[in-house]
Amino acid sequence: MINTGAPRSVSGHAVSGAILALMASGAYQYAKLKDGQITQDEAIKTTIKSTLEGAVIGACAIAASNTIGNPNKSTSTKIVEAATYIAIGGAFVYGVQNAFKPKECKILKNQQKRLNNDK
Repeated sequence: MINTGAPRSVSGHAVSGAILALMASGAYQYAKLKDGQITQDEAIKTTIKSTLEGAVIGACAIAASNTIGNPNKSTSTKIVEAATYIAIGGAFVYGVQNAFKPKECKILKNQQKRLNNDK
């Protein structure tokens, strides 16, 4: 299908992706923190979230690339395996995005509804 070169280390690229995401997100969050746009807690949570995402994205991308470049597999097998790695990465990022969402406080929402109804 496509010659992607020698197979690369999936775990090595997970570490590389995590470090790259940590540096980029950390610098961006630090700038937002200095401008007073976010709190320190928000900056830390966002940086951790981005670091996790970077690790998984890096690992899944390399795993998919290694699969595509494997000359011992059929084209259909390569497509299915590469799509699976991409889907796993996407599912993980989706899960991390939802895990780090701020939780809504049902009590405060109910109180807000009551206040609005009283007006």
